[in-house]
Amino acid sequence: MPFIFASNSNKMNKKAILLIVIASLLSNVSKAQTQKSMTAKQFTIREKKVEINYFQQGQGDTTLLFLHGWCIDGTYWKNQVDYFSKNYNVYAIDLPGFGKSKAERTNWTIEEYANDVTAFIDTMNLKNVVIIGHSMAGEIMLQTALTNNPKIVGVVGVDNFKFIDVAFTPEQMKQMTDFFPMLEKDFKNSAPVYADMMLFHPTTSKEVKDRVKTDFANSDSVIGYGTFMNQMQYAYTDAQRLEQLNYKLYLINNDGFPTNETGLKNHCKNSFQVETISATGHYPMIEKPTEFNLILEKVLTGMK
Repeated sequence: MPFIFASNSNKMNKKAILLIVIASLLSNVSKAQTQKSMTAKQFTIREKKVEINYFQQGQGDTTLLFLHGWCIDGTYWKNQVDYFSKNYNVYAIDLPGFGKSKAERTNWTIEEYANDVTAFIDTMNLKNVVIIGHSMAGEIMLQTALTNNPKIVGVVGVDNFKFIDVAFTPEQMKQMTDFFPMLEKDFKNSAPVYADMMLFHPTTSKEVKDRVKTDFANSDSVIGYGTFMNQMQYAYTDAQRLEQLNYKLYLINNDGFPTNETGLKNHCKNSFQVETISATGHYPMIEKPTEFNLILEKVLTGMK
């Protein structure tokens, strides 16, 4: 749509045009700087059978390791990498099979992903690591933390562990089990439908929705389906595994589906803390990055 200006004067028109041009130039500069700061690097681990694509920025005594959720990649943490790199050594990785990370295997279990994360931490010799795991990566974070690696000092889940001790109705269980064969048969179309039905808030922007659904549709269908089913299977044991967790569990969850804090209280022997971010879907780090960063900063400060 062309710009239409009020017919006050030529001067005002020229001034308005100039401001638009300047704003456009500043926007382009900002995008260029962001792209530069998110330059990817690659590193091989696990006897060179796994290649990790990662983004690193900043330095500090504490390392923040961001793990993305199902069928997306490390670029979803762009705002957090930029913000926290002022005071922390920040890493965001693509999990193998997603983004640009690769692995020579057919096993896509939570345990295998945790082995990848542990190998990355150890091989890169990361120190004082706080793992921040979104969605599916909450289970990966939990499994990694259960190794009691002394390099890990904290764990933060993002929109996960909401349903500890929640009993689903037979109707809800049927809806889930009916969806599985659809996902296996036609992943490219079924995965975006799942996102539309379950993962967005009424305020979620079209830009975010399109980004997520495009990433879902373009994911490797075998890996996408395999990780989905393996996470579902692992999640049945979340409560028992949380009882073995030797860290306080911090969560930053949206309020679309309430977090069952009673269940967490029953199973988190080293305590837990839930911070709620309102009016976002499943991707608060890109839907409300400023508010999300302030909440995460508060959580990180509380760990010290």
